Amino acid sequence: MSPPKPDDGRRAAATRRIAIVAFPGVQLLDLAGPVDVFSIADSLTASGGYSTTVVSSRGGEVRTSSGIGVATSSCAEVPPDAFDTIVVAGGSRDGLVAALDDATLRRWVTRGARTANRIASVCSGAFALAYWRLLEGRAATTHWSAAATLRRHFPSIDVAPNALFVQDGDRWTSGGVTSGIDMCLAMVERDHGRWLALRVSRQLVMSMRRLGDQAQFDEGPGTDSERYADLIDWMRAHLRRPLDVAMLAERAHQSQRTFCRRFAAEIGETPARFVESLRLRAACARLEGGAGAKATARAAGFASEAHLARVFRRRLGLTPAEYRRLHSARGP
Repeated sequence: MSPPKPDDGRRAAATRRIAIVAFPGVQLLDLAGPVDVFSIADSLTASGGYSTTVVSSRGGEVRTSSGIGVATSSCAEVPPDAFDTIVVAGGSRDGLVAALDDATLRRWVTRGARTANRIASVCSGAFALAYWRLLEGRAATTHWSAAATLRRHFPSIDVAPNALFVQDGDRWTSGGVTSGIDMCLAMVERDHGRWLALRVSRQLVMSMRRLGDQAQFDEGPGTDSERYADLIDWMRAHLRRPLDVAMLAERAHQSQRTFCRRFAAEIGETPARFVESLRLRAACARLEGGAGAKATARAAGFASEAHLARVFRRRLGLTPAEYRRLHSARGP
């Protein structure tokens, strides 16, 4: 796969230059997804679109984790301050560890961070941004299976373990693999509006751009927990109950302090945030099935329809009615 050629100066001045950072062992889809989003968006705009370059430390062909080679430009060939957006892809454990200690790659990305409008990562690429101190004090996400590790090694980062992608100012991070596509579609929407983002998603045969706070996988939060599996199953079955810390700690046979500490370490969210996540997920499912907001709020355990609306606005950036209109086969 050859990356699009860098901007040769003949395109519109408003063209945004995108750099996708690769390394030996990079995940192919972490590269191909963003490249395709920006390339398709560029093809659908008359001017002021995107020019995408895949960059690596040494340039030339970089072997991906699947064994497929990708043509790249070297850091020496393209100055980092020439790019509007820099996206660091994820990859295999060994490949990523080597990339973290690649001084050339680190200098290139950190220099670019001073001038770029956006610095982003896909999947485990968040570890590179974190290691290079580009996510300190920021909210971020990564692949759900590595979220606890990211939080443990980089406690200054506010890790959102279930989010598809997170934007905190000029820092963007996305979760597992295909969520990089969702993140880049959100960037296109930010740059050019929802109309273009929808056209790109249709070209990619995606029915709708997924929301950043939507869960990374279908089983739901807490599925892989062993210590609290029975409690979480009980919580899902009793969403209409108060589900406060005192009640949950009692059912877990732990003091409230111990329960809060151990639950957050195991699940990656505080008990209160986790309960809200469960209720939000249940509400989304009901709205997708065509239920109204009032009935949804009651069934999912929200205090009121207004409470449901506040949570939807804060976590999804939508009202329940807007979410239903976008995701329900029955429409508004």
